[in-house]
Amino acid sequence: MEEIDVKEIVDVFIKKIYIVILVTVIGALLGLFYSKVIVTPKYRSTTSFVLSKAVDETTTQVGAITQNDITLNQKLVSTYSEIIKSKTIAKQVIENLGLEMSEEEFISNVSVTAKDDTELLLITVTNTDPVLSADIANSLVEVFRGKISEVYKIENLSVIDVAEPAESPYNIGTMKNMALFGAVGFILSCGIIFLIVYFDNTVKKQEEIEKLLQIPVIASIPIYEAVNGGEAYGK
Repeated sequence: MEEIDVKEIVDVFIKKIYIVILVTVIGALLGLFYSKVIVTPKYRSTTSFVLSKAVDETTTQVGAITQNDITLNQKLVSTYSEIIKSKTIAKQVIENLGLEMSEEEFISNVSVTAKDDTELLLITVTNTDPVLSADIANSLVEVFRGKISEVYKIENLSVIDVAEPAESPYNIGTMKNMALFGAVGFILSCGIIFLIVYFDNTVKKQEEIEKLLQIPVIASIPIYEAVNGGEAYGK
């Protein structure tokens, strides 16, 4: 196996440092281009609601929440999550907001999560329009509230946080992408320089000849070039 001359690699690296810098800068600019031009910005809006005690139809008042109410609501969390992402709910929201998308596309942009051991549900909607994303989330809650009242004959949903338009896209990190692309450019340029040195088998120095042939160099013949009117200069 060929011995690697670290000093030679470092020397070449220093001489070619401008290439490393250039490729790194190009990589960072590509990261900027990727973030600003190629990636479609998407926004997330989240609304949350909690399952509370159902209203007593005989008195139209809400009593104190009991352990049985909590247990029942926790069991309903998973059921409610599936209802929120049902085609029936999706179709109604699409009609209410006049959206031009299929039910499957609508559902794919909606996620429902439940806080562990609580009755709190979070509805998160993803869209390329931040305002529309918030509108969809809020409309989902209202349509869902009506469906629960229709199916279960109960009113046990209380909104905690109303969805608001996001100020910035969640899927674009310009500085992060620039750093990542720049790092790739740096590593790539360093790797190319290493391979050039590693596979370069030409002899460039007197010491290399002595090391290769195991004999001392007695003399060397300079190369002359004719310049400036014929005067010869050695090199």
